[in-house]
Amino acid sequence: MQEAARAEQQRTAYSPQPSQSPKESGDGELEGMLVRKHEWESTTKKASNRSWDRICVVLKGSQLFFYKDQKTYRSRPEETWRGETAVDLINGTAEIAADYTKKKHVFRLRLANGGDYLFQANDDDQCHQWVNGINAQAAPEEAAGGKSQTLPPGSEKKDEPKRRSFFTLKKK
Repeated sequence: MQEAARAEQQRTAYSPQPSQSPKESGDGELEGMLVRKHEWESTTKKASNRSWDRICVVLKGSQLFFYKDQKTYRSRPEETWRGETAVDLINGTAEIAADYTKKKHVFRLRLANGGDYLFQANDDDQCHQWVNGINAQAAPEEAAGGKSQTLPPGSEKKDEPKRRSFFTLKKK
């Protein structure tokens, strides 16, 4: 009997709860319980832990914070999930993960550094609310100002001949 109860508890532990809808405040802050999977740390490195975890996700400004639950966030906001630092959203994008078919109501967050997260929401409305909230905060403020772009250093040396290393010199 205990094993059946334990199996049911494990099966429901990582499924979204319908009673937990995200809370929005007027300053663009969004908070709610989501199920998260960290897929890529950067463009070349897969995340070491790619399991699904049910966590409290808080969008504050252009950063995303992760907590064990909403009680931890409210009582000890400095105590993040597994000591993780906040995720910087600038130049990142959030989109519905139509290519991910294993779970419903999943959206993908791609970061500027190549990091990639999957999040599962309770329903499509909550999913769209998070995607829109993240994209609104991730858009760089400079895009509206229309600042001119500068070239990276060293790009103005077009006329100089290409330098070769000692080992690539041709023999005469």
